[in-house]
Amino acid sequence: MKPPWEWNEQDILGLIADQVKEDLNLDYKACDSLAKSEGKKKEISKDVSAFANSAGGVIVYGVTEDNHLPTGIDSGYDPADISKEWVEQVINSNIKRRIDGVRINQLELRTTKPGKVIYVVSIPQSNRAPHMASDHRFYKRFNFESVPMEEYEVRDVARRLETPDLRLVLWPPSGTNIPLHFESATSESGPIALGISITNDSPQPAEHILIFAYLDERLRVHKVSNLTVRKQSHIQVGDRSVEVTLLQMNWSLPRNMPVWDGTNFSVTDIQLTIPNNIGEQYVIGWEVKAPRMTPKRGYHSLVSTGSVAFLLERS
Repeated sequence: MKPPWEWNEQDILGLIADQVKEDLNLDYKACDSLAKSEGKKKEISKDVSAFANSAGGVIVYGVTEDNHLPTGIDSGYDPADISKEWVEQVINSNIKRRIDGVRINQLELRTTKPGKVIYVVSIPQSNRAPHMASDHRFYKRFNFESVPMEEYEVRDVARRLETPDLRLVLWPPSGTNIPLHFESATSESGPIALGISITNDSPQPAEHILIFAYLDERLRVHKVSNLTVRKQSHIQVGDRSVEVTLLQMNWSLPRNMPVWDGTNFSVTDIQLTIPNNIGEQYVIGWEVKAPRMTPKRGYHSLVSTGSVAFLLERS
């Protein structure tokens, strides 16, 4: 899908038709959320700063919702009354410090409400956080809402520039078909390739990192580079306890380069085979730790259809 600052009316209608639900990174607001009263300006500052203090996201001003599902395009705005420049001025003047990188898309309603517009506001996760709303409070996104941050959360966010923000990326990308080949007499596929790389979303470089990969024990590992196979273990995924093979790597100087902002280093290439069980899902997980950084983890499902397999990211 196109980035939000390039959306048009058809993209918004697509969100509504597909019933794309609000989440931590998406919020729908009816037209009365953008108004010139001081109370509404305070709400704007609260919602925009909450996204910047959290993981970033998108606010669509001009779409109604019910139970967090979009129900339709609202009445729209007269751009001579509520303009893109006015929205930008409200955001910049009511949030301290100013948030870099906010994009405002004035979106024309050429078919549903000719002459009217709605606004799509894209807010990045801010490296200059925390940002204070006009009521002198700090907010975060939580359960579809903007809620006040605890004191320790304000301190943690303030250290965003001082700590690495590492994550692991699996290859091939989520949803990409991986061909499977089964010999008629065998119960598992021929070897398939899985790659893992590491990236850093913070300007603070990481010099010492612990990397863990968890492979469903039903997946047979034929070859693995750089990671050391440690032991059979268990991980909790939702309400399930999954038996896994634990692999580990210590990434540190001087053997490995520091992982700095925007870089992408290969961690491992794995050759593994999948049992010949159509529709079965196999858990692949990862965890990454570094000094002063809150540990991060993620889980994927490797799904077999018989002829192909593909990765799906799990929440």
